[in-house]
Order: sequence, then structure tokens, then C-alpha cells
Amino acid sequence: MKKLIGLIAIISMLALSACAPSGPSDPLPVLKVGMDLRYPPFETVDNNGTPSGISVDIAKELGLFLGREVEIVDISFGNLITELNLGEIDVIIASMTINDARKEVIDFSNPYVYFPQVAIVNKAFLEANNYTTIQEVLDHDQVVFAGQKGTIFLSLPTSLAKNPGPVIETDNVALAMTEVSTGAAQATVLSLLAAATNAKAFPDTTVLLLEPLAVNNIGMGVRKGETELLNQLNAFIAQMESGGVNNRLRAKYNPTIINDFGLTAGLDLLLTND
Repeated sequence: MKKLIGLIAIISMLALSACAPSGPSDPLPVLKVGMDLRYPPFETVDNNGTPSGISVDIAKELGLFLGREVEIVDISFGNLITELNLGEIDVIIASMTINDARKEVIDFSNPYVYFPQVAIVNKAFLEANNYTTIQEVLDHDQVVFAGQKGTIFLSLPTSLAKNPGPVIETDNVALAMTEVSTGAAQATVLSLLAAATNAKAFPDTTVLLLEPLAVNNIGMGVRKGETELLNQLNAFIAQMESGGVNNRLRAKYNPTIINDFGLTAGLDLLLTND
């Protein structure tokens, strides 16, 4: 009899357990987003040392879209892919250009912003030749470009020029700007925001031409084979315009882009609008 009573008690407990409402599901794991916080206005820190910038806000918007808490992990740009493949971060959102070499070791999302490559040209050179477009500069016989050695900012314009003159290789952007400002070189090429910043520092001797020589597609990076996360990233990117993400970015950052960089079109020069 005691065994029968015990068995009935066990069955009753199991039945009650089966009927009991289930508890809350386990929260999704934190999404660790890697970026190098030295490149405002996309990746930087505020006065309190808190991560801030356009890429940080995009990462937070992604977290809301996925229902996951986001942790920003500050990693030097050159180590981001290594740390991703070691599992220290889940995704790279760091103004990283999609290119073939990187695609061999990580998978990229669709582009979420674009970085035009534009020219800063010596003002006296433009006025003397009555040039107003980058194509006229490229067609000028023996046009001289200055740029940081070993970068696309030197190889790109010389590859597009009709009959380029000798290039002036410099150790950094500041020296390339000096060459253009003094007229030793006719032009240099930089990514749009960097070009706007540098041209603003030399308003009397240089002119920024906004026609892009090329456009770098910027994507989010994940480990090879992370298909589910990659699909989620692409779904998020596809709705950045329609879902209001881009409008929130415009509202917050257009004053900075317009006032600090002098680009009156604001973030529309950079954001996707698919």
C-alpha cells in the first residue's frame, strides 16, 4: 500500500509539473561587436570614455533588431579579423571595406554605408586651367598626385589619370596635403570625411571635388560559416532606411557632418538607401 501511495504521489507531481506554466526563456547571448574607437565620427568615445559614434549607434540599433544586448569591444583595426576568428567578438562593425583579400578569411554582409574616394586639388591649378571637374584633372597632361605611399589613395588616381606625371610619395596624409597646398603636387585623394577635414584646413589653397573616383563598400564581418548571423545582419541592413534607422542617424549626426566637415548633404553622401 505504501508503495502504491508513493507511486501515485510521484505521478501527481509529474502531472502538475507538466501543467505548470513554463518560466521565461533564457536571454539571448550578448552580441560582442568589435571596432577601433579612434576614428570619429564613426568610431570614437565621448568625454566620459564611453563608446560613441555612427558605428556604435548602428551596433545598438542592430541589437534592438535582434533582441540582443550589445557590447562594444575596442580593438585596433589591424587585429579585428584575428579577434573575430578567435571568437573574442561576434561581428565587426568598423568602417571595414569589403575586398577580396578579406573575403578569403571572413564573410561580409551587404554594404551598409559607402565611403567615396574624392580629390583635393590645388586651387591655383584649378583656376589657371579653368577646371571644375575631377575628370579634367585626370586628363591634364603630367598631372602630379601626392599621397601616402603604399595606399590606394596614391595608386587609384594615377591608374585613372590619362598621362600622369611623377607621383610624390609621402609618409602621411599631412605631408601629402602640404605638397598640394604649396602646388608641388596638383592633387591628392582621400576618403570623403578625411578629405573634407583636410580641405577645410587649407581653404585658401585647396578645393574639394566631391565627384568620387571610386566608392568603397563598407560591410559587417562575421566568421566563415556563420550563416544564421550573416542572414540576420543582411535583414537588418535591408530595413535600415524603411525601419527608420537611417533617419535617426541623420537627425543625430547631420549637424556634425555639415558643421564639422562642411558637407551640406550630410549623411546622405554615405548611407545606403535601399
